[in-house]
Amino acid sequence: MTSLDNRLFRDVDQWNRVWVLLVYVVLVPITVVAAFRAADWTLRVAVIGLLSLLIAWHAWFITAHPHWWEEALLPMVVYFVGVVAVLALLMPLDGVLRFAVAAFFPMAFVALPGWWSYPGVLLLSLLMVEEGLVSLWRGEIAVGGFGFAAATTVAIGLIGAMMRVIEREAIESNRINARLIDIAQENVALHRRLLERARLAGVAAERARLARDMHDTVAQGLTGIVTQLETVEVESTLDESTRRRLVMVRRLARDNLVEVRRAVAALRPAALENADLADALAAEVALWRQRNEVTADFTVTGTPQAVDAAVAEAMLRATQEALSNVARHAGARRVGVTLSYLGEAIGEDLLVLDVRDDGGGFVVGERPGFGLIGMRQRVDPLGGRVEIESTQGVGTAISVSLPLGGGG
Repeated sequence: MTSLDNRLFRDVDQWNRVWVLLVYVVLVPITVVAAFRAADWTLRVAVIGLLSLLIAWHAWFITAHPHWWEEALLPMVVYFVGVVAVLALLMPLDGVLRFAVAAFFPMAFVALPGWWSYPGVLLLSLLMVEEGLVSLWRGEIAVGGFGFAAATTVAIGLIGAMMRVIEREAIESNRINARLIDIAQENVALHRRLLERARLAGVAAERARLARDMHDTVAQGLTGIVTQLETVEVESTLDESTRRRLVMVRRLARDNLVEVRRAVAALRPAALENADLADALAAEVALWRQRNEVTADFTVTGTPQAVDAAVAEAMLRATQEALSNVARHAGARRVGVTLSYLGEAIGEDLLVLDVRDDGGGFVVGERPGFGLIGMRQRVDPLGGRVEIESTQGVGTAISVSLPLGGGG
């Protein structure tokens, strides 16, 4: 909201409170004056009683319930009808009481919602013209009185309409600016996700580069060394001591080659190099089934779509971690892995991975080292979430959902 909008909105509210207070400012001295002007005690009691009732009526409906102003039609109509009725009883008692009627003109726009304000103004205008009311009661026409009432209604109605326009503009401007603030906050959050997405993409690219460099240099060099050492072992005539040392060097080179290949595999998910995500997960499940001799099924639902590289890697790593947890902790006899493309079903490009087992289960939250923290750390920056359901003796279900574009 701009400073001008704030000022307009604040001014409208302040003026409404001024009009509410004005009623008390007018009625209290009028009560005193009318009481002194009363010809006898009966009239004095009537004036004081009716004006006190009017003040109490105004205090209950308006001062005590500001949230009703221009919002609650029935209470405000009851309020205004009561005001007009009491004023109608007061008007014949003393001419000074016409000032009390004038104090309630602004209240027609403060209290009554929408077009209801204008009938309220008309009723008060008629009260200002005693002759008009008498003529109405007798069925006669009082042109002068009604002319004054009509002119008063039009003038005050125009002023009130201008007040309403200013108020609506301030409220609408407030609503629009609040929406703009929400959009700006959403853009900030989106910008942060984009930055995080770019950072992750850079990390992935750097990891892939390191993996290629290690494979093309260190791994290839060690492979060549091992090959040459094996050739020397077979073809040369060496004494036993030299041969033993040569074998030790070859084994050391081979062990280091294994470590380098392991590091390359950790840096780059090889399963995704020559296959899409579904094929890579199917191969991962098949390999896990063969290694652990546990029934494991893989299912794809929905229409497969292009998947962001970081999302695909996160899903593959989540599958590997979930299956590793099953093998180490669950004692399951059956595992089901489902990859769901939910774009057509929910109108949002969402990818969901579900891994279910019928193992021993666990109490969620009691095993934070269950590999799930790392899973969340991979998924959260991409705009996804990890959900876990587990019942001891029944099994565990892990659900990983990610936008296909990685939250960008």
